[in-house]
This record gives sequence, C-alpha cells and structure tokens, in this order.
Amino acid sequence: MPNRYLRQQGIVDQNALSKLKVLVSGSSNGIADVLVLLDQLGVSSKDGKIGIYSEEATNPDSVFWNLAFSETPAFQSLCQNQPEKYLLLKDLSSTENWDIHLSINGSINLPNTIYGRVIGPRALVSMNPISQRGTLLSDHPLTPSLRIACCSALIERMMRFLGTTNKLVVSDAWMTATYRIETTDLEHASDIVHAKGLENVSVNFQPSSDGLATLARIRMPQNPQINPFDYLSVCKEENEELDDLDVGLIPWEDTDSSLNQVFDIEINNVVVLGAGGLGSWCAPLVLQMLPSGQIHIVDSDEQIEGHNLNRQVLYNAQHIGQAKAEIAQERLSRINPNVQIHGYIDHLLPGHVNQESWDDEEELLVDDLDNEVESFLSEALQSSRLYFACLDNMKARTLLNEAALSYNADFINGGSESIHGIVERMSNEEGCMVCRYGKETANEVEVVSCTEEGIRPIASIATTTAWAGAMMAAIGLVQSSCFNETVLPRFQWHKGSVQRMMAGSKPPWMDEPCLRHI
Repeated sequence: MPNRYLRQQGIVDQNALSKLKVLVSGSSNGIADVLVLLDQLGVSSKDGKIGIYSEEATNPDSVFWNLAFSETPAFQSLCQNQPEKYLLLKDLSSTENWDIHLSINGSINLPNTIYGRVIGPRALVSMNPISQRGTLLSDHPLTPSLRIACCSALIERMMRFLGTTNKLVVSDAWMTATYRIETTDLEHASDIVHAKGLENVSVNFQPSSDGLATLARIRMPQNPQINPFDYLSVCKEENEELDDLDVGLIPWEDTDSSLNQVFDIEINNVVVLGAGGLGSWCAPLVLQMLPSGQIHIVDSDEQIEGHNLNRQVLYNAQHIGQAKAEIAQERLSRINPNVQIHGYIDHLLPGHVNQESWDDEEELLVDDLDNEVESFLSEALQSSRLYFACLDNMKARTLLNEAALSYNADFINGGSESIHGIVERMSNEEGCMVCRYGKETANEVEVVSCTEEGIRPIASIATTTAWAGAMMAAIGLVQSSCFNETVLPRFQWHKGSVQRMMAGSKPPWMDEPCLRHI
C-alpha cells in the first residue's frame, strides 16, 4: 500500500511515533477516541505499545470507535486481536516503562501524565490533574464533539512533550534524477530533452552552478523502498514549560453559560460539502445527534488514495480507489438508522445556487464515460437549513456561502492546512466570506505550479483535521438548537493551541446585505 503517513512525515518524527509506549486511561469513550487518533497517526505501529486502563466497566460507544474498530466492540477484544500493539491492564502495578500517560476524563496520577477533561461544551488539557467542576454531562449533545477536540489537543501536547514535532513543516519530499547537459541554452535543451518512460512528468531546467551547462531534473515515481524523509533531519519543538490549553467551545471557567445545559437538536436537514479530512470527522458527530432527517454528503473525489488514510477517518485500506461520497454514504448509514444519508459525487457550481446562471452545457453533469448524470445538489441545498463547508479552496466556500444566504441556511466554515486550522460561523449579520476575507481572497482558486513540484503540496495530520471537523460539528449543533443566537467566536488552531477571536460585525464599508457583494 502507498505510504499512509506521507502527508504528515514533514510535521512529525514518524519513526519515533511508531515506537512509543503510551498508557491511556480514563473514561471508556475518552480512551476510545484517543485510540482512534493514535491509530490515525501511526503511534506505536512498529515496535511500540499502547496500554489501556479503563476506569469504567462499560464498553465504548464512541461513533469513531465503531467506525475504526468495528470488529472489536470491547478493549479486551482489541487487545486479543492485536496483542503485539495493545495491552489491557487490570491494575497499574505493571513495571512497563511507559513514555507517556494520557488521562482523558480520568483521575489517575502517574509520572509523565497529560490530562484532558470534557464537560459538555467545555474542555481543558493540562500537565496537572483537572478537577471535575460539576457533572460530566455525558448525555450533553456537544460532549462527543468536544471530546474529539480535547483528544486532538491532548495528543498534540504529547508529541510536543516527547519532542516528536518539527519546528518547521516540510510539506513534501521526493527523489529526482538530475542530468548535466552541456549547453547554456535552456530553451534549446527544453526543445530536445524529454522524460522517457514516465507518464505526465515534465523536465525542469535550470543553469548549473558554474554557469557552463544546464541541469535537467525529473521527479521520480515513489519508491516504497526509499523514503526521502529519512535523509532530512529537522530540529524538534523544545519542551518548554507547557501551560494549560483551554480548547472548549466556551471557556473552561464559564460554568454559567446556557450552553452548559442539555438541549435538543431541532434542525434535521444538513449538507456537508466535502468528505475528506474535515467532513469525515464532522459528519459522524452531527449525524449521531440528529433525531431524524437527512444528511447530504457531497465530494467530487472519485478515488480514495492511500495517503488520505492518516486523517480521513471514514475510510480504510479496503476503500482505496473508490469514490469518497459513495463510501461515506455507506459508512454513515450504519450510525443512525433514523437519518437518511445521500452521497453525491458532484462539484458545487454557480447553477446549483442560481438556476438562471446555468449554461446550456452545464445543465447536466458528465461522467468519465461521457454519460449525462443528473445533479441533485440544488434540491439538497434548497431543502437544507445547515451547511458545512469542509472544503479545500476559497472559491467553493464562497459559493456555498452564497447558497446559504440565498436559501436562508446557516453556514459553518472550516479549513485546515498542516498545523493550522480555522472554524467560524457566518451570517448576514456577522458578514460573509467577502466581508471577512476580501473579494480577491474569497474567490481564490488553487494555484498550479509549472515546475517539478506540480500542484502545491499540503502537509496534513489528523490532530488538525479532527479538531476542525469536531468544532464545526459543535457549532453546527448549537445552530440546530434553541441557542442558535448564542454569540460564538471564530476559532484558530496552531499545533494544539486554540485562540478565540470575536467574529464581530461587518466592516463599515460593507454594511449592506451580503448577497450584494458576495
């Protein structure tokens, strides 16, 4: 199989992660979500070990546990199936030399412990034991989403504490063949020199350092026997004094917020645009909380690739080569029998938002065999009242924002790239994509390079995508309740730290209905 961890190898020391000995304790669902994220990252996948000590007698029912470990409903069966990796502890008298202890909603105090605690919409990560501060609110509709956000920050703190995160991100690495051609005429060399035996590969030309020749470079196909990341050493983040991380939807100390109480979910028709790194975390969390209704999950990717599997939790190795929307529909359909799941392999186009803008050629989509395929996305947008933009380009986000304004739907925007993430809610009062980012940026499309790099590579890691998808779900669930007018900030993520910024109102120069300028 292609390198599953390709996209994160420039962010972390993958070899070190694969050999860690990690002890996980706490609540059953907390442990389950930590185990899912550790598995996504490849922690303890070679010579390491993961110890499990549950402070509860119940089996986990976390939605992601059921997706990732469907064959092992209990921790005991997981340890029996994979004894080389997992160890179930009946007590903590074991002499096993653990590198780190992760406690999620637990109370055990051991050396090298990082604690995480979730109480409804609040979550905290600390190097010191965390007092419970009231009921854990396990039945709170935001608990599963905030637990994923908390576990993401917990594991980021672990990697920082153990010195496995790079100070600088390396977005990609590849092997090249370099040829010295005895001419200084780059145009002439380009005319007569071409790649041989490699499809869709161009030759990159540049002057040699002595100025007497031309260097021609060809990017070679991936070789599973040679990992270019093995030949580069990047200084690691220093293990400085690590402060508490407040990663909740509301501040940890805010015990008076109305969001602390259990509430019902009222909106039941949802569009999730994008079933990749964000959508595969967001959609299950929203789905499990809906009492009924429909979720429309849309993605244009016709093939799941091996390097998607380090962060796109809906998929595994057996799904490689299949369409994301189809597999997402199949997997999500098992979570909540009261909700209908519709998967569309589709692109969001202007005609989906404004029927009059369709060109004659765009009225029907065309598949790879030139067969016309009817698009149901317009109907899904018109019938839904909550949109999640789990996308990778600004123009598509802006178009979905326009649809939300046109059809009076709530719009939750999320983005992740490498060690950075952002989650925000937008409305006609708070402003749209153009209000917030400016017209040029809001309509930006991905730039394709004509050099040997090809399309700009983006490093990706599950802690970032899981946090962003979970926080999108949390905000969306608030919007689906009687508390939908609650003031919420924009959230930014950087290597496990979360910053809250007030969304504010529109800039004074855009104090007009957003549909006039979006």
